[in-house]
Amino acid sequence: MIIPALTQLYDRLSQDPEVMEKGDLPTMGKSRQKISFRIILKPDGTLVSMDDIRAIDKPLGKKVAKPHSIPILVLGANKSSGSGLNPCFLWDNCGYLLGYKGVTEEKEKKRIREAFSSFRDKHLAVESSVNHPHFSAVCRFLEQWDPDLTPSLLPSPDLWISNGIFRITGEMHDVHEIPEIQKWWFHRGAEEWQGSKKEKAQGICLVSGKEEPLALLHEPAIKGIPGAQVSGAKIVSFNCASFTSYGKEQSLNAPVGENTAFSYCNALNYLLSHSQYNTRLGDTTVVFWADAPRETMDMEAFLFGSVTADKPLPPAVDRTTLDKISKITNLLRKGELSKSKLDDADVPFFILGISPNASRLFIRFWNQSTFGKLMENIQAHYRDISLARQWTEENSKHPDPELPKPYDILKETVRDAKEIPSLYSGVLMKSILFRLPYPDIIAQAIIRRCRIDKKINYIRCSFLKGWLYRKTNNHDLTTMQTINPDNHNIGYLLGRLFAIYVKTQEDALGHNLNRTIRDSYFSSMSAHPRSVLPTINKLYQHHLRLIKQNHGEGAKINREKLVQEIKSHMPDIPPAHLGLEQQAYFDLGFYHQMNDFFTSKDKEAS
Repeated sequence: MIIPALTQLYDRLSQDPEVMEKGDLPTMGKSRQKISFRIILKPDGTLVSMDDIRAIDKPLGKKVAKPHSIPILVLGANKSSGSGLNPCFLWDNCGYLLGYKGVTEEKEKKRIREAFSSFRDKHLAVESSVNHPHFSAVCRFLEQWDPDLTPSLLPSPDLWISNGIFRITGEMHDVHEIPEIQKWWFHRGAEEWQGSKKEKAQGICLVSGKEEPLALLHEPAIKGIPGAQVSGAKIVSFNCASFTSYGKEQSLNAPVGENTAFSYCNALNYLLSHSQYNTRLGDTTVVFWADAPRETMDMEAFLFGSVTADKPLPPAVDRTTLDKISKITNLLRKGELSKSKLDDADVPFFILGISPNASRLFIRFWNQSTFGKLMENIQAHYRDISLARQWTEENSKHPDPELPKPYDILKETVRDAKEIPSLYSGVLMKSILFRLPYPDIIAQAIIRRCRIDKKINYIRCSFLKGWLYRKTNNHDLTTMQTINPDNHNIGYLLGRLFAIYVKTQEDALGHNLNRTIRDSYFSSMSAHPRSVLPTINKLYQHHLRLIKQNHGEGAKINREKLVQEIKSHMPDIPPAHLGLEQQAYFDLGFYHQMNDFFTSKDKEAS
């Protein structure tokens, strides 16, 4: 269903005047290319200038702004890969266009001269067929051009590896944009330019159900996926003889019409080129769209943090849309979101997760639902992981997020965000989008990080709470925002007990210690409590005496009452080992108890 949904998106976008006016969406026979320079010619083909037309965005902070190519719709498809000569029509890179790339080896120079000759000869071959004075001006320029003059007219080496186009001086449009030339190209020029090729295969398209020419390759290639090939990658492709079935080669194994392939590839490229419709989640690129006008699509971008009420607005998001986002975010925070409170509850909504895989793309997850159903699942996710925050706006300049994004959770599974395994993003998103149990593999990774770095923070414990709830269906967990004295789970009790021991040491000796009980015994206590509990009990008694000396008898009595209350619900002999679920309870109990020490009792009662 991915290809049909993207094809429908292309049809809808192609009917949007604003999209077509900007040239963001190519039509059949055109492609969107990054252009860096323009060659200005007189009507007789004499060179006027070579202009650098790269754009320079406003720099952020202290970063130095760098010029970058601008996307322009040109005639013809993307430049095909391969070792052969494949000149493009009225646009190409500097090697084909001007016969120069700044190379020094003789073998490479020869190759570039051959490329320029093929570009020149092919344009001269169709000059009489095009029959337009501006195209003839380009031909005259190519006939007399000396490639050695390029460095003096294009001084920037970056331009020597970039694409260029032509324009006649005094004209408002480039040569490839002239209506007569475009009419020639779409009428018969494209076939004439490509030359004699074997007849295209006809068949029934699996998507449209119509008989039409089938796409041997699904083009244009998908660009904008970090980690994939810069030239683009494919979702559907066959390149080995072992894939041949009943004599069907390449993509004829899964017949898709040329128009359908062109539509879904360009629709996906459109989503990837507009930041409000995509985001990163580990190594996965997530794109999302709605079966609705773009104004509705813009509103959905906040789901993964691309747009939030406290971030600058992307150009395509207006204030009305932001107000809708703020309204939904507030409902999510309060746990009051429902279909009846959504303006677009019945709008079909799509989410696609893609990861790079050499020259191909790997589908991590795919969700097709309505916006209302999706938001219900999102609401359930935030309800299940809800937890009292450790750092709030009242006690920190960097408070914990009320609604942690999926990427916030993934970052807690590894030491460095670059190390997030490819598998994690897909399984986590499936559990959120389809309201499934959270993956054990992520819970294991978070518990492992807790044992390694001894950091028991809000995001880690909120996920472990949600994981325990969906795994055990223990409804008591849904109300455990803060400490729950009535929870007598052995893991939870041991976590609370260890937190008291840690706080007692801090109160007795201060925070500036070379090595604390937390540093030395957290890992063992959370997994093998019987082996270390006697030792920690002795240390606790020593620290308790120091508390009496420093803070008085009352502080000692209150601490001892708390410890005895917890121990009254524990067996006389602690367990030798704690399983994964009990370790999660241990971390949650530790977090709740430590958080309780720093929570005002008046605020807690409120």
